[in-house]
Amino acid sequence: MSSAGGLVGREAELALAAAAVRDLSEGRASVLVIEGEAGIGKTRLVECVVDAARSRGLAVYGGQAHPFERTRPFGVVAAALGLSRRSPDPRRAAIGELLGGRGSGEPALAAGDIQYRVVEEIVDLVESTYSESPMLLVAEDIHWADNASLLTILSVARQLPLAALLVVVTARSSPQPAQVERLLADLAAGGARTLRLQPLSSDEVAELARDVLEGSPGPALTAMLAKASGNPLWAVAIVRSLADEGLLRRTGDIIDVTTSELPASLGDLVVRRLRDLPPATLELLQVTAVLGDAVSLRDVAAVTGRAPAQVVGQLSPAFDAQLLDEADERIVFRHQLVHDAIYQHVPSPVRRLLHREAAVVLMAGGADRLEVADHLILGAERGDEQAVAWLRDAAREASGRAPSVTLELMRRAEALLPGGHREADLVSAELVQALLRAGKVAEASDRAQTVLARHHATDVDTPLRVALVSALALQNRTAELVAVVQASLAGSIRLQPSDQVLMLAQQSWALTYTGDPRAGEVSAGEGLAIAEQASDPAMTVWALTALMVAVGRQGRFGEALTHARRAALLAADSPDTRSLPLQPKFFLGLALFDCDLVGEARAAYRAALDDEFGAGWWLSETLMADAQASFAIGEWDDAVPGLIAGGQAAQEKGNPLLVSQSLAYRAIIATAVGDHRAANELTAGIATSLDGDQLSYNAGVLAFAVAGLRAAEGDHQAAYDLLLRCWRFDAARESRFYHRCLAPDLVRLGLALGHRDIAAEVAGAVAEGVALAPEVPTVQSLALRCQGMVDGEVEPMLQAVSLARQAPLLVEHAGACEDAARLLAQGGRRDESAALLTEALERYEQAGADAWAGRVRGRLRALGVRRGSRGSRQRPVAGWESLTTTEQAVSRLVAEGLTNGAVARRLYISPHTVNTHLRHVFTKLGVSNRVGLAAVVHHAVE
Repeated sequence: MSSAGGLVGREAELALAAAAVRDLSEGRASVLVIEGEAGIGKTRLVECVVDAARSRGLAVYGGQAHPFERTRPFGVVAAALGLSRRSPDPRRAAIGELLGGRGSGEPALAAGDIQYRVVEEIVDLVESTYSESPMLLVAEDIHWADNASLLTILSVARQLPLAALLVVVTARSSPQPAQVERLLADLAAGGARTLRLQPLSSDEVAELARDVLEGSPGPALTAMLAKASGNPLWAVAIVRSLADEGLLRRTGDIIDVTTSELPASLGDLVVRRLRDLPPATLELLQVTAVLGDAVSLRDVAAVTGRAPAQVVGQLSPAFDAQLLDEADERIVFRHQLVHDAIYQHVPSPVRRLLHREAAVVLMAGGADRLEVADHLILGAERGDEQAVAWLRDAAREASGRAPSVTLELMRRAEALLPGGHREADLVSAELVQALLRAGKVAEASDRAQTVLARHHATDVDTPLRVALVSALALQNRTAELVAVVQASLAGSIRLQPSDQVLMLAQQSWALTYTGDPRAGEVSAGEGLAIAEQASDPAMTVWALTALMVAVGRQGRFGEALTHARRAALLAADSPDTRSLPLQPKFFLGLALFDCDLVGEARAAYRAALDDEFGAGWWLSETLMADAQASFAIGEWDDAVPGLIAGGQAAQEKGNPLLVSQSLAYRAIIATAVGDHRAANELTAGIATSLDGDQLSYNAGVLAFAVAGLRAAEGDHQAAYDLLLRCWRFDAARESRFYHRCLAPDLVRLGLALGHRDIAAEVAGAVAEGVALAPEVPTVQSLALRCQGMVDGEVEPMLQAVSLARQAPLLVEHAGACEDAARLLAQGGRRDESAALLTEALERYEQAGADAWAGRVRGRLRALGVRRGSRGSRQRPVAGWESLTTTEQAVSRLVAEGLTNGAVARRLYISPHTVNTHLRHVFTKLGVSNRVGLAAVVHHAVE
């Protein structure tokens, strides 16, 4: 890679960039971040990377963010990939339709759905593109990019780390918006290489001047160039300006200046050059600067009311002065700093007026509101009611595509309203909704409470109360939520039935998940009665789902399943399933799983994925639930990638409870296989959540994971104390949901540590649960098992094993076998004990739980039975036969040319999970790209 075209002093950076392009040509992925101050040479370095990629025949896609396009969702990514409904490529045109708020004639999606769907579609498009040829994707100036573009860049980098893809982003070093800082930190954490371009040395600046002047700078010119502080753009501008103004003299090979005057900055230099432009050119140049740093000739002509030919003619002096250039039918400023200098030179009142007029003219010409929203934001002044209306309309258009853009537009609309405006309350209510969609729940609740606490318009009271309840629920502020709901239901303003049901359902969930499932059941029941009386299917689904959760937490699993089945049937009969506020198939899966119907549960999860794969709602929860099902039945080769992927998806969606569950289940597996180092690392992320007076609603599984590790390390007292604390916490709240996690180990440890009274108390509580769910085999098994351990009686233990065999659950089945075997051995029934230990061993070996299997082998040896290891541990460590069944399925589909997204849809997993499987596959097969994988698959099939 050469430094042609004036790029000097960047040998190390060029070498690293060249290595990235070589890796790309060989099918290896990487991410390159180029940071530096304006004018330092980021774009020139990118141009070298692009030239090198094209010289190797690689596909190149690039886009640049612009300062007046921050309200255009997916702007830089859409520009880079040509995402437009007018694209000749059907896939790009379809994504363009989504970006325009339309999607194949489908009904409007809920807020946030389209953004998630567009991101997944873009990731899939990128994957399809590089499958045909290694691909370079460039996004320049991301410090001006919209949040949706930043999310897409991160998703592409995260989901396609095994791709023939090089992602290059550039950004100014500081200051950076917080969201850009987060993106760069996430990219670095994923292995991105960062090039921070430093100022050129004095020798490098002299070399740059020689390239421009074809001669060596003299002492005075050298001293003058030092004022550029190593910024190559400023240095070159100094040289060219002095040459254009005839202020240089040559003596042999030495070129020096005839003046000591120098503008203090590049901006001052640009302004000085404006003085030589004709008035018509200057006026037109200023309008162009207000429109942006890269604008279409047609837009300039429309805003100025001039013919395109006249525009070109009048701007010619600006081109001659090297202030403007042309690129892809657009007028572009030679550099952003040039644009900034001209833009700032326009008086502020004139700028505002031009922005305002530009917005009017562009929208009259058919431009999208979102494409000109920045002009409205920059041009409107307080009291501009027309601008407020436009911004509110633009916010509604953006609500599904980019919630953060909606929020910015609504903030500006509110700021423009004059004091005491008749629609101030309505705008406030719309802003609260925008805050909720953008995830600013604390601010949303504060704003809603502020408006409700003062005199406000009657028609916004209910929407604000409903929004407030949602915001409080997301913050787990149960007491305040209940107070708002009760005050709303008893208030003078009559709520619609749908609003009543929604509030009662939110109250139910809040009460249930903070430890009062009985009160949650009452609230959900009230909501159900209202929904049924109003014959509202969607609200009935809300109420039934809340009721299902409340009774399920109390251990009434069969009753919960009845509610879940009814909700699913109602949803199936709904003419418009997208109008339903929940994913009832997902909740049906949860209820089925709690009743030991694991196969049916996974079928329900897959049906939910068929409905929701293109949307963000409940996707991460559904994928995580399915991964947990894989864990439960002992399919750990599939569970681990699913749990990792589910945790990543939960992290991206800001769901810390799901993240902690992912860590917990992976820690259990790490403990079971004997990797205590990994288990300790995983539990470090969840142990602190088990401290304090309040525990999270998923504390039972977290405690099971941490206590299991402590016991495996020999600290039985710590394990017992933790389990007992969680048990007491749940018992005080009449929650039985985690009995199957907590009770067996707590009884066993209690007896071993001399706490027989506690063991008996736990066994008694578990026995009471049988009456609540008599149809669930593991609930009955659990009661018999715990009581059998307390009483030391074998027969109940054998019945427990028999019942556990009716469910496919590994821990419950194998644990029952071990506990029964222990009593059998104590009673001298060694053969029966060995048979049950062998039964447990086979389950552990199939799962790959080496440590647990080793424990059982030790007990078998004590009985005089010796068994070697077998099962999954005998799988080869490399080659095609080393792959799991799912890994082989993924490999075959990838070899057929399917993208990660297509494979995910075919196998009912997530693209994250596919990527995790591929990482393992590449390592086991010793291949570095999909071409190598396809060759191995072809050979294996042959």
